[in-house]
Amino acid sequence: MQLNIIEFCLMNNNVRRFIQEYYEFEILKKMIVSKQLHSVLEIGCGSGNGARLINKHFKPEKMIGIDFDERMIKRAKQRISDPNIVFQRMDAAKLQFGDNSFDAVFDFGIIHHIPDWKTCISEIKRVLKNGGELIIEDLSLNSFENFPGVVWKSLLAHPYEQMFTMDEFLEYLKEAGFIINSFKKFNPLKMINFFSLSASSLEKK
Repeated sequence: MQLNIIEFCLMNNNVRRFIQEYYEFEILKKMIVSKQLHSVLEIGCGSGNGARLINKHFKPEKMIGIDFDERMIKRAKQRISDPNIVFQRMDAAKLQFGDNSFDAVFDFGIIHHIPDWKTCISEIKRVLKNGGELIIEDLSLNSFENFPGVVWKSLLAHPYEQMFTMDEFLEYLKEAGFIINSFKKFNPLKMINFFSLSASSLEKK
């Protein structure tokens, strides 16, 4: 689902990048079980800041960032010139990678944009190696139930009818073959409630 102009601006500014680097990413780093990530995929890479941080802290041999929005891929390629990072336009619910391709998949707030989010989770499970990690920072339908979430709901274009509650999301991760290593709720700048987690892919049957 393509971002509307309000969220596009919210995701493409220095304040957002500062929060992601010095607040959100610090939370996620402490959750990750494996520190040796040779191949990494970021879904919903936006303007490339998440991929830059992953590459900076973990130095994977292969770092790929994907986004459904062509505008974001164009910005990412313009902003990030590191030869170790590849940006591609791709649907996160239809990943064009082989099975067992990645040691880790990162999500910085994109899965709640995807109407068919369960297929996205299944695709992530498919491309992860056994024991690979899914590292998530995202938000659920619960985030839009109270103030200021109700205000954001009126401004942002999300597939609210298909969006998951937090309990539904955690339950489906387990059904899809993940074990949750760690989980945390947080609210940057008291603006909206996010959650972060690390989950490991169980051995495929």
